[in-house]
Amino acid sequence: MDELIDEFKKMKYHQKLLLTIALDKNPEQYTFFHFILNNDLSENDSKVIFDILHALEDKKEGTYQKGKYEAAIASLLGDNPSVSMDTFEKALLHVNIDVNPIYLIKSLRNQYFQVDLCNYLLEQ
Repeated sequence: MDELIDEFKKMKYHQKLLLTIALDKNPEQYTFFHFILNNDLSENDSKVIFDILHALEDKKEGTYQKGKYEAAIASLLGDNPSVSMDTFEKALLHVNIDVNPIYLIKSLRNQYFQVDLCNYLLEQ
């Protein structure tokens, strides 16, 4: 029963993303939303991706504090995570988000989410 509820929530989330894309005069700008739809990710998956990115951004900026993040994010990144594509990919796999991390980062960057961090990760 929980699986049906999760699937319904995912469909509602996808519907919201599709409406955003369809109603915009410039739909090609939504590369991350397309990525979510193409990889059948949930809203929670999207939030986890952003949590991981925020933790890596804080690490890059020197403001990383393990206690600042949800326990799951903090535990999978450890006390002193490196800011790298490898760390990002391992973190995604740890939370069962099995996607191409390079395409994910490119889709985020192209939709103007955390552009500096995305460029940094892609340069690795």
